[in-house]
Amino acid sequence: MEIHGFCEERFQPLKDAFRANFDAGLELGASLALTHRGKMVVDLWSGYADRNETRPWQRDTIVNVFSSTKIMVTISILMLIDRGLIDLDAPIARYWPEFAQRGKAAVTVRDALTHQAGVPGFDPPVSFEALHDWDAITAHIAAGPHWFDGRRVLMYHPTTFGFLLGEVIRRVDGRKPAQFFREEIASKVGADFQIGLSSKSDVARVAELRFPADPLPLPPGSLTEKVFGSVGLGDWTSWERLSADIPAASGIGNGRSIAQICAILALSGELDGTFYLSRKMVERAATEQVYGQDPAFGWLRMGLGFGLHSDQFPAPTPTSFHWGGYGGSWGLMDSKIGVSLGYAPNNMIVDIDSLDPRLKRFSDALGRLAPEL
Repeated sequence: MEIHGFCEERFQPLKDAFRANFDAGLELGASLALTHRGKMVVDLWSGYADRNETRPWQRDTIVNVFSSTKIMVTISILMLIDRGLIDLDAPIARYWPEFAQRGKAAVTVRDALTHQAGVPGFDPPVSFEALHDWDAITAHIAAGPHWFDGRRVLMYHPTTFGFLLGEVIRRVDGRKPAQFFREEIASKVGADFQIGLSSKSDVARVAELRFPADPLPLPPGSLTEKVFGSVGLGDWTSWERLSADIPAASGIGNGRSIAQICAILALSGELDGTFYLSRKMVERAATEQVYGQDPAFGWLRMGLGFGLHSDQFPAPTPTSFHWGGYGGSWGLMDSKIGVSLGYAPNNMIVDIDSLDPRLKRFSDALGRLAPEL
């Protein structure tokens, strides 16, 4: 498989890892990028953008990166916290009064950022299409119960995470998260990343997804199954879904754009002369907030919206913070060594019990490079 793009010589181990994933038959199409001290030093793409392997993956190919979108909404709300418009430890209900219903009055913004808000899914369950109606779905969340009777429990919020933080953004700023992100972050960075497409002309650039036979293997009768099963299945290729503002899961971009945005954090909040976040806020985001056992993913060490290095869930370096998405996408940053990584594939590999082998190759390569950076 021909690898396109460029890779500075000293970062060759990442290109080797990228190629190895294709050689091992783990990829359909994918892009990988790395910045160092704000400079793009790796920008690679290869493979196919369609399941029939007739449309080559191009430099401007974009793809749904699912929960890597959480990086974007996290940066957005951290900016508003940094500006003094949101208090990290204030109840969500201070900004969104309706949310206080049914045992949720004490849930804080920090709880939402650390997956401890008590609403990991939808109760009652909702249809796939229901997520396309912002007002209706946020009202549904507000009217729903706290799943753990008000107790602070670490439980991954796969979809509600974005609506919780997104509605706080909307109540405080007036813009929904997709617009806030586009105007305050993506356009300024120059990153080809959108939370929901804004133009049908972009549809032709979107890579098709290849799902496994069992798209989400879950233990029957488990809390994890209840959470992930609280949203019905539907058509991922419809314009309604591609354009939806679902700030936990509807991000569409590529490795380059993820790395560009993550460079904000890798450079402690200031990129190319534009100030996004204070150094103090970036440090808080990368500082442990909770370390506990999540029913779905096991032991997690969480910062503010990001996963941190731990023995159970190792990162390339002890100072890395990161998040990934269903199927394999990944965004990572380390402000100590000044690197950010972005990866976006269209071959969905799903195994909640172990690290994606593609990511392990990248992690191992970056870990070997880190002492020299």
